[in-house]
Amino acid sequence: MEKNLIFKQRKELKKRSHQVVRGHYFLLTFLIIVMAFFGTEFKMAKDGLSNDSRQFLSHLTDENGSDEAGGEPKMEENPGSILEEGDVFDSDSILTEIMAGNLQRGNEMADELDAQIAENGDDSRMLGRTRGIMAGLVNSLASGKLMVKIAQGIRAITHSDAAAGVVVALVTLLVIVFSYIFIKNVYSAAMRRLFLEARIYEKVSFLDALHFVAVKRWIRASLTMFLQYVFQILWSFTIIGGIIKSFSYFAVPYIVAENPDIRPLEAITLSRRMMDGHKWELLKFYVTMLGWILLGYVTLGIADLAYGGAYRMACYTEFYAEIRKLAIAKGIEGTERLNDKYLFEKCDKITLLETYFDVVDEITLIYEERTVLTGAKKFLSDWFSIWIGSIDSKRQYDNQEGRVLAIEGYKLSMDGLAYPQRLNPMRKTKEIRKQGNFSFLRSYTVWTLFLFFIIFSVIGWFWEVALHYMSYGVFVNRGTLLGPWIPIYGFGGVFVLILCSRFRKNPVAEFFAAMIVSGVLEYLGAWMLETKFHERWWSYDGYFLNIQGRVCAEGLLAFGILCTLVVYLVAPILDFLIMKIKQRVLIIICIVLAVLFGIDFGHSMVHPNRAEGAVVNEEAESGN
Repeated sequence: MEKNLIFKQRKELKKRSHQVVRGHYFLLTFLIIVMAFFGTEFKMAKDGLSNDSRQFLSHLTDENGSDEAGGEPKMEENPGSILEEGDVFDSDSILTEIMAGNLQRGNEMADELDAQIAENGDDSRMLGRTRGIMAGLVNSLASGKLMVKIAQGIRAITHSDAAAGVVVALVTLLVIVFSYIFIKNVYSAAMRRLFLEARIYEKVSFLDALHFVAVKRWIRASLTMFLQYVFQILWSFTIIGGIIKSFSYFAVPYIVAENPDIRPLEAITLSRRMMDGHKWELLKFYVTMLGWILLGYVTLGIADLAYGGAYRMACYTEFYAEIRKLAIAKGIEGTERLNDKYLFEKCDKITLLETYFDVVDEITLIYEERTVLTGAKKFLSDWFSIWIGSIDSKRQYDNQEGRVLAIEGYKLSMDGLAYPQRLNPMRKTKEIRKQGNFSFLRSYTVWTLFLFFIIFSVIGWFWEVALHYMSYGVFVNRGTLLGPWIPIYGFGGVFVLILCSRFRKNPVAEFFAAMIVSGVLEYLGAWMLETKFHERWWSYDGYFLNIQGRVCAEGLLAFGILCTLVVYLVAPILDFLIMKIKQRVLIIICIVLAVLFGIDFGHSMVHPNRAEGAVVNEEAESGN
């Protein structure tokens, strides 16, 4: 084989990569944002910026400033403290003290580090955040304050510092190992599968990221990726060996993406064989990406999130596709496990028609039997997912819409526009899914929507109270009302369900639409409260990309993720359960809750909840 064969094709690979990104821009960009959040690729921090960029940005967004940029934070003198002036520590050292049973020292270290994070622009503070519930939680995690509170709670039960340290150590270890093995690490392979699909097919669903779950191989894929990580760590102790092995293991996540059933050692061995003779080519290919990498640093990571990250990953995917083709042509041992043929090429029309022959009959049948809505009922259902009519007719309509959604997916595959799931070697179910009961393409009655409002408001109240308690160790009734509900969460969830209804077939579009709706609602809610009461119940001052302290980028991202979960998972399940309640009983429950909420709301408009910790400040000016 001619040396540097793939590298000589780099211009063609890059051209194809640009085409792939342009054809699936929003999906691939969204994948990169999630990847950056997990910190799995590109050496990005959780906020999506490089570490150097995040450090620089934290100084730009620091409200109070720092005496010395990049210098060590200064400790305030505390005569009663067991700490010595000049001690330097971080959250890891605090965890070490807790594990050793030294809770008093760990507590003082956490308090001091928490103060440093809030006041001195320390790099461990995420994006300069200084205030607000979520900022408090992030800073309590960064400072180790939350770990101390957990340990103190365990000590109160066990009456033993040593026992508290052991429990915290075990829980911390389990959480870290579980999240890394079964979530963070395996996402690299799941994401690469979508990039592979995007190379070939015009239509790629974000839900295909759950492919490992669908074929019941999530654990196997997770263990393979974890073993690769362990081997890489062990080889890194030899320095040169670690660099070489990083190229040898390049193909592992792609192999897992194609065949998650492959055994861990088998996948690693196959990657080594496939990369034999191509490691130098891959290194030179990486070098050609330096311009994009530097652009990412110069733009504080924005270029990576906007285009560069997706483009680079598309290039690496094209590189893998080439070495896979060469490995199969050479008959390298183990390549028979690369058996997902139609992940790399389109299937012929005849095979597709034979595979999906029943879909044609189902399409005819479903459209003949499908309930056709007209007038106001059709308008409200199509545009706002609001149902007017009997419960029985709603159930029938929801089932039909769920079947139509499944049929549309199969038709895309039959037409060669989407990956043919039925031809996947690991797929055993060939019949059409009957998914109407839990389909996200459903309409909701006004009674269900009102219950959603109450449920989301109550969940929001518990969420805020829990975060405040974990951050500050004090129970506070959050929100303006006296009861256990925060209306902005209820309005947010319901408004997203009805105003973003038209975007549901596109999860990425739904995510961004949910961010916009929740952002507008939160901003207006803050403005109205400040205008009426001249006080603030939340403030994002000090957050990165905040607008007058009323909304911020972090909050919008969190609301976007939560609302997407509500639309595709929580609301369909809750609606399915609510529909089991007799309509007369459901109406009575809604009326009772409406009366209770109305009384609380009317009272709170005159005498709002002003508990300490609920109101951010007492003299917020209107429009400030």
